[in-house]
Amino acid sequence: MGNSSSTPVQAQPEAPPAITATSTEVSAEEVELMQQIQRAMPIYSRPETFEEKLYRKVSKEPLIPIGCLTTAFFLGSGIRSFYDRDAIRSQKMMRLRVGAQFGTLMIFIGYAGMNAFNLDISPGYHGNSGEEKDSKQDGRN
Repeated sequence: MGNSSSTPVQAQPEAPPAITATSTEVSAEEVELMQQIQRAMPIYSRPETFEEKLYRKVSKEPLIPIGCLTTAFFLGSGIRSFYDRDAIRSQKMMRLRVGAQFGTLMIFIGYAGMNAFNLDISPGYHGNSGEEKDSKQDGRN
């Protein structure tokens, strides 16, 4: 820290080590292999939350939750009538509950059938090719 007779020498930055062709160059086979690995790796996607799934399902099939709520209403009303000792109303509500359950089940089956229904009789079939049509028009059949 005191006076010293030697002067400080600034260090010269060292040049990066010589890069050899074998250490950085990647062959075409290695590039292809790396691309295959990247394509094969699963892509992480954020899991769907309960609220997102509920919104997606309700917006896709809105009649099912309506049927479930109707069934729950008739069930609750029937149980309440049972506690009030109103046998006629209780029986009526339970019958309506069964009808609402049946309707909800039919709606569910309808949605499932609608999603499975496909108008393509045979997806790979494209009909007669252009050559066959031309040959029929020319009379070379």
